[in-house]
Amino acid sequence: MAGILARYFTVEEFGLWSMLISLNGILLSGFDLGFGNALRNRMAQLYAYGRDDESKVCFFSIFYWFICIALLLLGLFFGLKLIIPWHIVFKTTDPVMVRNGANLMVVGSSLLAFNIAFNLYTAGFFSYQQSHWNAGVSGAGKVLLLALTVVLLLALQSFFVINLMAFVVTLLSSVTGFALFLSVRKWKFTVIPAKIALKIVKELWVKSAQFALLQVFSTIILMADLFVVSKILGLEMVGEYFLVKRIYLVLASFHFAVLLPVWSAYTEAIESGDVGWAERILKKTALYSIAVFGLGTAVMYMAGNFLVHAWTGREVTDHSLFLLLGGWGLTYGWCNCFSVFLNAGGYVRNQVLLAGLGAFVFLTLSLAFGKTYGISGICVALVLACLPAAVCMPLESYGVLRDLRIKSRG
Repeated sequence: MAGILARYFTVEEFGLWSMLISLNGILLSGFDLGFGNALRNRMAQLYAYGRDDESKVCFFSIFYWFICIALLLLGLFFGLKLIIPWHIVFKTTDPVMVRNGANLMVVGSSLLAFNIAFNLYTAGFFSYQQSHWNAGVSGAGKVLLLALTVVLLLALQSFFVINLMAFVVTLLSSVTGFALFLSVRKWKFTVIPAKIALKIVKELWVKSAQFALLQVFSTIILMADLFVVSKILGLEMVGEYFLVKRIYLVLASFHFAVLLPVWSAYTEAIESGDVGWAERILKKTALYSIAVFGLGTAVMYMAGNFLVHAWTGREVTDHSLFLLLGGWGLTYGWCNCFSVFLNAGGYVRNQVLLAGLGAFVFLTLSLAFGKTYGISGICVALVLACLPAAVCMPLESYGVLRDLRIKSRG
């Protein structure tokens, strides 16, 4: 899609599109308040003991909670539309671009708020170690999105229509996945009494609050760079930066494709005392992380401009982006490897502190370095923000494994 749209959109439109497609990740990471991850762990624990009925009640309780949050966010987003200085956010003098950007940000965010609720099917399938269903739904949704994009381009539809379609298809894909999960589990759509639902929300809140902070801080580190680039350098530079980062995000998606299904397996291993298996898998995923991002960075540094031009018809003017964002990709992948293990065991507190430190470091340094050194300075700030976690998280993970081994022997 990026390769096609880079040829169809203007430079500023492509930069704005790059920001808009980050909305789903921002909302899923920040506004689910960590309940998605807390629910995944709870359902995986219940699965280990065969308590399917309790798992169903937990699932629907959080679903209704998310629907309530979506309704609140709907009003909030439309209220903020009147307050936010959009011309500063997008740094463009084109009034049509500002208007389209503001409307799409608000409408898209509102649709994606409801996507948070229906996207719970992913936590459900992962909890029951049936991630192949997630792969099927996600793949079908992406194919549909690509096909409809091509149809709209051939019909010469506007920037606004193409982006609105993407938000609608994303929501419909999650609704389909939600219905499929209920069908696979043979669960009927169930109304949970408010008292019971609130009780479960309160029970999960302790862990979910930690996950929520972790997700918010991680999202700042992962997504805020596009907005920093837009503010300092304008929408035109956002597109170029996005293209390079997008390639590394593709590598990250392959990487995470292995890590996500292992999350629930880690939880079950910890519950059953199979520490040896968890340690072996952690070592393998660490080596996998280095191999994927190390090889990817080497290829991009040597042939990045050729690949980007073949993909999009555009060239990257700052060649250092390939190396600097490759360094970020390697650090980010390394951290995710150990984060999945720690999350599976509920060891979240220290990650929150590290992610909070990273977010502070990035916001502080990126604005300072960006004004002085341009886009290279923003990349350096991005790498520096991840370094504390890259050092501390492996140490904590192996400390946890040591404690679990001692506990299992005792």
